[in-house]
Amino acid sequence: MPILTMRRFLPLVAAAVLAVLAGVLSYRYLAAPKLRETAEAAPELRFNTLDGKAVALRSLHGRWVLVNFWASWCAPCMDEIPHLVQAQADYASLGLQIIGPALDDAEAVKPVLGRFAMNYPVSADFASADAAMRAFGNDRGVLPFTVLIDPDGFIVQRHLGGLSGEALGELLRRHLGH
Repeated sequence: MPILTMRRFLPLVAAAVLAVLAGVLSYRYLAAPKLRETAEAAPELRFNTLDGKAVALRSLHGRWVLVNFWASWCAPCMDEIPHLVQAQADYASLGLQIIGPALDDAEAVKPVLGRFAMNYPVSADFASADAAMRAFGNDRGVLPFTVLIDPDGFIVQRHLGGLSGEALGELLRRHLGH
């Protein structure tokens, strides 16, 4: 190809490549699901903690809330608790509040609180925790079950089963930064 023709051809190729790239990026941006469009509002729930306080989800608007349903007899739950304790310590300054409703009775839960030095509110009422878990969409009773709620009160993530420290960290970094 003569040099003169090549000089005319190269700008056309460059313009075509840029147009395709702009189209792909625009499509990815415009077609990407918007969190708000797909998120559902968290149910209005209230948890009575072991220290005698009531924690209503509504009272936590403006903060990220991670609700972790667990039980003292659930091995994956016990594996997850140290990661949750660390996450509460690491992300509290970024607006995270973890709540731990246990599908258990208070006598079974109290030793776990001390064993793991749990630094977030915990409730222990099987019936109300089960009802709350179902309100969040877990009607199979899978434990542990974790729900992340954004500062506007919308559910942004549900997770059935245990979360490793790495998976929990990735989830929180993706939504809260850090």
